[in-house]
Amino acid sequence: MEMGMAAGRESAKRLRAAMTDEEADTTTSQGSAGGRVVAASSSGVAAGSDGGEMAVVTAEEQEQEQEQQVGSAETEEHIQRILLAIDNYTRQVSEMLDAGRALFKDLAADFEDRLCSIHRERVERWEEEIRELRARDAANEQARALLHDAQLHLLHTVRD
Repeated sequence: MEMGMAAGRESAKRLRAAMTDEEADTTTSQGSAGGRVVAASSSGVAAGSDGGEMAVVTAEEQEQEQEQQVGSAETEEHIQRILLAIDNYTRQVSEMLDAGRALFKDLAADFEDRLCSIHRERVERWEEEIRELRARDAANEQARALLHDAQLHLLHTVRD
C-alpha cells in the first residue's frame, strides 16, 4: 500500500510539473478509489498509481487539513494563554520581590535602630557601673587613707 502511495506521489509531482496553472484550475476527475468528483486546484491535484488517472484531494483529506488548521489555532490559543500566565506570574513575582525588598528594608532599618538602642542602653549601664566602681574605689581609697593615718597616729601615741 505504501509503495502505491509513493508511486502516486511521484506521478503527482511529474503531473504538476507538466500542467500549467490554467489546466490545474479547470481539471476535474474522479479519484482512483471511487472518491467524489471535485474541482482540482493547483495545490490539490494528485495522480493515481498508474499515472493516467488524476485523483483530487478528497473531502476527507480536506477535513483533516481543516482539523489540523483548527488544531493549530487551538494550540496557538493555548500557547498564548500559557504565555499570558507566564507574564502574569512574572509580574506577580516582580511585585512580590519589590514588596519583599521594601519590607526587608523597613525591617533592616527597624532591626538596626533596635540593635543600636540595645547597644546604647547596655553601654550606658556599663558606663554607669564604671562610674559607680570609680566612686566606690575613691571612697574606699579615702577610707583606707583615713585608716592608714589613724593607724600611724595610734602607733605614734603608743610609742611615745
